[in-house]
Amino acid sequence: MNDLIYDLGFHNGDDTVFYLAKGFRVIAVEANPALAQKGCERFGKHMSNGRLIILNQAIHETKGMQKFYIHPQKSEWGSCLQELAESDGSKAETLEVESVRLTDLYQSYGVPRYLKVDVEGCDVMVARQISQFQEKPKFVSFETSKRDYAGLFAYLYVSGYTRYQLINQANNPTRPTPTFTGEGKEIRYTFSPYSSGYFGDDLPQDKWLSYDEALTRYIKYKELKQIDNKELGLGWVDLHARLD
Repeated sequence: MNDLIYDLGFHNGDDTVFYLAKGFRVIAVEANPALAQKGCERFGKHMSNGRLIILNQAIHETKGMQKFYIHPQKSEWGSCLQELAESDGSKAETLEVESVRLTDLYQSYGVPRYLKVDVEGCDVMVARQISQFQEKPKFVSFETSKRDYAGLFAYLYVSGYTRYQLINQANNPTRPTPTFTGEGKEIRYTFSPYSSGYFGDDLPQDKWLSYDEALTRYIKYKELKQIDNKELGLGWVDLHARLD
């Protein structure tokens, strides 16, 4: 089985540590130099034994140097889009970082079994690049938003992904261990807040939806979120998709 995962939007490494514990190899991409450095310090052992590569780069559609904006308090808001990093009125720090395309990663490391994407405003860029490749990851996940959901659903559909799940990340810290092991090693695991959680064949098999079902449910969730973000539309949702 393909044992490679791409973690695009590594942040503090809390997703990567889970993937490593499950026995996967990981290519992690993080644009924030401080977070990438902390990741190297945290995962030095895994990097030295070849199980993990951390790239201090920004995933993008073009290769070269790219402006990256870092929120003064919320590191998870770092983005190549200034308006997102400053969406609460804060003044973001501006850096120049090297960018990398998905095709560059494929050429260097191969196509992963699972592609996790959480790159604050550049998610649709990644979905668009996936649609251009003949060979695709079997499983992908994207953090969704009212800004990007339509593009994500559209590009995944034209890419040939046929089954979908909507996973609320707010529930991951209390999510029970699956009764079966579909991905990697069998482990008991408690997720930290903001983790992406389980993926692929570790997700409930009876929860996979058609494109139309998943899109309809997401639109309903978005409507509830617009009505009352704290009581009705809780949390934030990742869109998982699979090739059959």
